[in-house]
Amino acid sequence: MSDVSFARYLSALDKDALVRLLDARPDVRREPVPRGFRQLAQRLGGVESVGSALLILCRDTTVVGEAVAVLGEAATVPAVARLLGADEQVVRDEVAVLCGAGLAWTDGEIVHLPEVLRDHWTAEVGGGRSVVKLAGTALVDELRACLSALGVEADGLRKADLVARLGEVMADPRSLGDVIRGLPAAARARLEELRFGDFGIMFGFGVPRGRVDPTEMLVEAGLVLRANRRPEVPREVAVAACLVEHDIRLTGRPVIDTAAGLPPTAAAAAAREAVRAVSTLLDEAGRKPIAALKKGGVGTRERGRLAKQLGIPDDVLVLWIDVAFEAGLLGEVAGGYAPTGAYATWREAAPGAQWALLAIAWHETEHAPMMREIDGDRELPPPLPLMSMAGDMRRAMLREARAGLSVRGVGAEIDWFCPLHGYEPEARDEKIAATVREAELLGVVAGDRLTGLGEAVLAAIETGGDVAADAAGRCVPLLPEAECTVILQSDLTAVVTGQPAAAVSRLFAAAAVNEARGDAAIWRFTPASVRAALDAGWTAAELLAELAAVADRAVPQPLEYLVTDAARRHGQVRVRATRSCVVADEALATEILNTRELAKLRLSQVAPTVLTSPYELDHVLERLRAAGLSPVGEKADGTTVVERRGEHRAEEAGVVVTRPVVDAAELALRLFADPDGGDRGAPTSSTFDLIARLNPRLDDAELVLLSHAVDNQDDVLITYRDKNGGHTVRQIRPHQLHGRWLESFCYLRDADREFTVANIESVAPAR
Repeated sequence: MSDVSFARYLSALDKDALVRLLDARPDVRREPVPRGFRQLAQRLGGVESVGSALLILCRDTTVVGEAVAVLGEAATVPAVARLLGADEQVVRDEVAVLCGAGLAWTDGEIVHLPEVLRDHWTAEVGGGRSVVKLAGTALVDELRACLSALGVEADGLRKADLVARLGEVMADPRSLGDVIRGLPAAARARLEELRFGDFGIMFGFGVPRGRVDPTEMLVEAGLVLRANRRPEVPREVAVAACLVEHDIRLTGRPVIDTAAGLPPTAAAAAAREAVRAVSTLLDEAGRKPIAALKKGGVGTRERGRLAKQLGIPDDVLVLWIDVAFEAGLLGEVAGGYAPTGAYATWREAAPGAQWALLAIAWHETEHAPMMREIDGDRELPPPLPLMSMAGDMRRAMLREARAGLSVRGVGAEIDWFCPLHGYEPEARDEKIAATVREAELLGVVAGDRLTGLGEAVLAAIETGGDVAADAAGRCVPLLPEAECTVILQSDLTAVVTGQPAAAVSRLFAAAAVNEARGDAAIWRFTPASVRAALDAGWTAAELLAELAAVADRAVPQPLEYLVTDAARRHGQVRVRATRSCVVADEALATEILNTRELAKLRLSQVAPTVLTSPYELDHVLERLRAAGLSPVGEKADGTTVVERRGEHRAEEAGVVVTRPVVDAAELALRLFADPDGGDRGAPTSSTFDLIARLNPRLDDAELVLLSHAVDNQDDVLITYRDKNGGHTVRQIRPHQLHGRWLESFCYLRDADREFTVANIESVAPAR
């Protein structure tokens, strides 16, 4: 019945109000969209949809919603205001927020909530029936004693009058709260147990001699009535206890100071450094995949190696790994992580577009990358997913800090702006501090306020649609491309400023050694680095031509000499793959044979110019190079081995797939054109009908989502009850219905699984 009432309310909204509601709940605009207002009411009241919407509520709105839940059928604005001791207009404004978010609706003067939300909030209060209903099963003498304990004269009153009087007295939760505060600690603890149905010790049975039974103390205080000889806490007393326990009241929005920002150049510098760091990390992962632990993730040892090699602080490297993975630029390969196919396109994009994708990925990440601790000091290595409310706190901070407010000021009041985060103060403050530092490293925040780049990304996210393209369009003008310049110096170094193109990065990674990274990176050419390029298939002429093409001046003579000399020596010693045969001129072969540090190769001279070794080709090459020689490898037929360093690429796993989302105004027009669903109502497909027979508890909107997923091999989110009664939320991709089972790919298990259709408790669009 509730969804009918809700649907009626929705259908009576004007177009602008309905569009605003649909904008606030984008999950209901994902295909397949609701057909008719009843399906819209069902989608809005779904578990996953309500859970997502709750996360954007502030503390005062949440408190008003909880008050509506506990008042139930008596929930009017004046009643809520009396319960909270608040101004009626303030309460009316908060109810309007709940209605505007599709989390409440009004039917006359009564405020209603979706069933799942009402049950959730009332479960946190506890208690049983209202005192009027409960008193009907109690003895008259007990009712008189209860009223007397609460300071009301009850002599001579009939039972009906006693019941009515009790209802009046217990309608004032503040007075009941004063009684509860005056209870001994043992009685208050017992009251909490009884609120949630723990009857425990009853009326003195098992109570140590000489002590008063806490349950009897509650009865004598007028806070508990016996119903069928069992103690029960009236609903009104449970509400009063909840008010005492949590000090529930409306405080109003905290005052946040404005903050002074840094010049735009500071944000641009941080943004460019973020793009440079991620591209450096992914370029390196393309040359050699980042090693993964057996259970997945990049461990501390591998991160330490990368941090040293790339010149990125270890704690900051964690951020870039997580962001790159979330953005779909880094993915899994055998034994590690490497760039995905999307990286090549991203690498060639404008800096503003590159940065926008990274900022969006960070905004949507559910944890704080720089605060990955779990179970105390233990860490879950990146980029493994981590259950956390840090992402919701981050989004609340950024959302509320717009228009120049202090980011840290909002963070200090995060309990009001994001009341459902659930962290203890110490953990909460650590998450906030990590979020601020991440925002500064990305260039989203500078000088304690959002930057122009940060504002642009938030505006694109708020608008919806193709967020990545919209954000890129907004950010490209704010982050113009810094021209890459290469200065080759006579001391065999090169200074690279700006953001190097992929070709420049490949050239220097192949032929030089990085000594400093940043806005002005320094690369040094050495005999070993040039030899490595020659080993990879470059020729001296190609190297010099490429260097001349990227530099702003001619190649210095010392560098030209280094390259030509390395090329001259390259191949003087040749290692043939006969496990292994070293070929050189007679004098050099004799020198190699008598070199002490090469003794472990166990070389034998089989001819004046030929030496053999029992070791593999790669090992012999490595030892000879360590001794300062410049050997090249040969195949068994004498052709030269070109040691090409292939670029590794991961599968497209991990890339966030954008689900089709209908524009709010377009969906509103469809609903008004066909409010009852009509020919776009519940489908009559065989899949829909079969699922409906197998699971009659699912409503029409859920049946539409699940049957659409089955028919189109599309993702969907389900809440599932297993055979042991446990509940899990899983994203699945159904393959087919087989009897009473649904064969699907389960993302949680990363494998195919069968789900009993009857055990699916709710269905929502895939995230």
